[in-house]
Amino acid sequence: MRKLYAFLIGILLLISLFGCQNEKKSPLDFTGKGEHWSANVTVYPGEDKEETKKINLNYTDDDPRSVKDLEFKLDSQNGQLVMGEANVELDKNGGLEEKSNTKVSKQTTNSDEFVLTIKWNNQSEDIVLKNK
Repeated sequence: MRKLYAFLIGILLLISLFGCQNEKKSPLDFTGKGEHWSANVTVYPGEDKEETKKINLNYTDDDPRSVKDLEFKLDSQNGQLVMGEANVELDKNGGLEEKSNTKVSKQTTNSDEFVLTIKWNNQSEDIVLKNK
């Protein structure tokens, strides 16, 4: 009978140890489309309120080479991320990818939304990004 109790206690300890392990969180994808741009933001949750955000922009009008002085700002409930370059060149398909590690006040969740403000050539566009 003692062996049975010891065995059951051992099993309970193993279950509790496996239950307490940290699970790696899956990335979250947010997408949106505006009049001139489409965008995708992938959020990779980290530890200790740190996240990596990968931003993919795609200029949907003709002639991506005409885009100059590109700047974009990503607003969310847990902070703001500003990126951009004065002499940026989009790829031949009108795309641009940027990546940034940031500290946040709270982790991004599926129900969050981002507002991406893109400025270029004295124009501006706001795009709401929602989880897929």
